[in-house]
Amino acid sequence: MSEELLITSVGKLRNLLHRVLKSRYAAEADVKLTVEEFILLNMIEAHTDQILQNIAIATGKNKSVVMRMIDSLEQKGLAKRTVNPDDRRENLLSITDCGAVVLSQYRQIEKRLSSELLSDIPADKIACFFEVAELVARRAGNK
Repeated sequence: MSEELLITSVGKLRNLLHRVLKSRYAAEADVKLTVEEFILLNMIEAHTDQILQNIAIATGKNKSVVMRMIDSLEQKGLAKRTVNPDDRRENLLSITDCGAVVLSQYRQIEKRLSSELLSDIPADKIACFFEVAELVARRAGNK
């Protein structure tokens, strides 16, 4: 299989999973988030006191797009900004208690969907899939 086929196949799979996950979130979640907002909320939780610049770099999105997503999370009461005491020009981001509850709900939705998609697939094939995905990700990260 050539690289083009790999990248095309993975891209199609990513788009399909994104659509399915988006639909599942819309149907089951109490608070509506986009897939991107869910990912951003995960990032904020994983690294309390995130700075906008770091998130923009990590997501590959420009600062204005990230700022709009942060505004949306803040309006929903899921994240908050505080002035960085070490550099008053920066705002630090953190997740609220409500944000932690919503994040947990979204993770449960994703976990149920993953279980459904992987059901009836032998464990060794699932393990092989994740092993190959990790190897490809490492190689792609070195490019």
